[in-house]
Amino acid sequence: MTDDGRTVREVGEFGLIAALRAALPPATVADPSLVLGIGDDAALWTPTPGETLVVTADGLSEGVHFRLDWTDWTSLGHKAMAVNLSDLAAMGAVPRLVTLTLGLRGSERVADLEDLYRGAGALAAAHGVLVAGGDVVASPAGLALHVTALGETRAGRALTRGGARAGDLVAVSGALGAAAAGLRLLQAGSGRPRATTADLLLAAHLRPRPRVVLGGLLLDHGASAAMDLSDGLFGDLPKLLAASGVAARLDAAAIPIPAAVRALFPADWFALGTRGGEDYELLFTIAPDAFGPLRGAAAAIGATLTAIGDVVPVGDSRPSLLLLDANGTESAVAAGAFDHFAG
Repeated sequence: MTDDGRTVREVGEFGLIAALRAALPPATVADPSLVLGIGDDAALWTPTPGETLVVTADGLSEGVHFRLDWTDWTSLGHKAMAVNLSDLAAMGAVPRLVTLTLGLRGSERVADLEDLYRGAGALAAAHGVLVAGGDVVASPAGLALHVTALGETRAGRALTRGGARAGDLVAVSGALGAAAAGLRLLQAGSGRPRATTADLLLAAHLRPRPRVVLGGLLLDHGASAAMDLSDGLFGDLPKLLAASGVAARLDAAAIPIPAAVRALFPADWFALGTRGGEDYELLFTIAPDAFGPLRGAAAAIGATLTAIGDVVPVGDSRPSLLLLDANGTESAVAAGAFDHFAG
């Protein structure tokens, strides 16, 4: 569809669905396993025999997860897809199929929503994911995106949060805090620093990279537990520890926080790196002798892994999460994550 300025209200629900389907890469809507895709009451899909399905869902709401004056539509579609694929990556799953539901005011331009689908579709195609349909509904209060993603286990195996054992290493992929720093830059508006690294931080927030291939490597190399970092290290690690019934001791100096974050936010770079959220990196535990081979395999696909601490037994008086500072002093860490319903 050409950009003639028409809105959703002008083309109607079915005209919009046809336009959005046409905006998707052909590989995402046609595959022998997708017996019946977009256009019927429901899709028909044939999973791989013998594999268990892995199901996740995520939603993005305007004013909570994104602002349209901060993001372009293609990036928004990318992010809606990425946050769901990241959940599958944390399970070591193979992404297979998604559905995407749009909540719209009706005044949105069709061309903008086509760009949204192009962004979502490009990331789906990059990971061999099919787009099987979804829904379009009225949402007068603001734009909302809801994605349901289906994956499959690998030879019947998947990672969970509940397998960490005392003696394991605690490790993360990539660097932490860039997305939160990018959000700070957006919030600063025209007053934000003009550093050459600012674009990298903005991209980390607007176009996160789901670590799908890395999730498979974690599974293959014996990671004992894993999850993705959506709510910050100090928000998410306590969830993994609670699920596994263990505690952890972290080395503050080992936490990989980019130099750009430290330089642009000298007063609170550590908080951005540990509590900022939306990193969509992988947090995992693994036996020490398995970490080296895994790190080598990760490097071969361009991923970096950093050991940041170790898993310890739960003690009657020991906090579940301890932090060792540069002076060798241990202190308890208060769990903290973004809460949609906190006061």
